[in-house]
Amino acid sequence: MNYYFDNQDFDDDQQWFDGLSNAEDSEIIDSVKIQEPIRNMRLSKPMIIELGTSIRHTLEQMQGNNINCVLTLDNENQKLNGILTERDVLLKVTGKGYDFDLTVIDEFITKNPETVTLEDPLAYALNKMHVGGFRNVPVVNDDFYPIGIIGITDIIATIADHFHMDIINLPPLDKLVDKNTQEGG
Repeated sequence: MNYYFDNQDFDDDQQWFDGLSNAEDSEIIDSVKIQEPIRNMRLSKPMIIELGTSIRHTLEQMQGNNINCVLTLDNENQKLNGILTERDVLLKVTGKGYDFDLTVIDEFITKNPETVTLEDPLAYALNKMHVGGFRNVPVVNDDFYPIGIIGITDIIATIADHFHMDIINLPPLDKLVDKNTQEGG
């Protein structure tokens, strides 16, 4: 059997492959890499609240700083020991009749939360979020002291920054183009 190859197609393919190897111009090289360490992400600074703090004060701090979680430290060794998220507040506190001035966060924190380090790959944080069903993971140093929070919104923002032109140019959902209808006059 004889095969016929159009040299034009081969030249086009070769140009495409050559373009991929040019690291300065390749979008693939600059794209978000799932194996990149978390240190390359923009991390949110964690808000640390002392154990024994009232729910009211904690909620005021969360609302005032527009954050969706706070961390707590072990009083003895200053290591991460808990996280309180907006989901915890909704599911464990709201509508249960607690006096927000007398009730303290200690009763509602998730003790010993899952964590990541700056050297862990982004994929590791995403896996923890997916498997555990949470949206925020504390980033800790070697002493288990919280130095950041990585959230699903941070990851989405990073992806959106990289693909900003594709996202900006999307039509609104109610204005999607019907490909079967002719455009123009």
